Amino acid sequence: MSESKQTRRDVIDAELQRTKAELVIAKHREAKLRNQIKGLTEKERRHRNIVWGSHFEYLLREKLNVSKEQLATFDDDRVKNILNALFSDLSFQRIMQNVLAEKAKK
Repeated sequence: MSESKQTRRDVIDAELQRTKAELVIAKHREAKLRNQIKGLTEKERRHRNIVWGSHFEYLLREKLNVSKEQLATFDDDRVKNILNALFSDLSFQRIMQNVLAEKAKK
């Protein structure tokens, strides 16, 4: 092989190695960004759950006159039963469908 071809091959090999290294770095950055996105969406979900839960508690206290002491006796199963009963109600289901349909229009 001539010296010129060998030099060209060395340049190509060096470029290949550099490109492979850049690819590894880019994949690492992509994974890091995906993890950041996942963390943000989990943080947003936790925040939403806290806000919705506190509003549910507010509605129980203010609209149904449930005392703090009564709320303290609620466990997860009792809250699930309340929500299941609410979502089983046909008029509530219609209201929710209308709310979701309005959101979809906007």
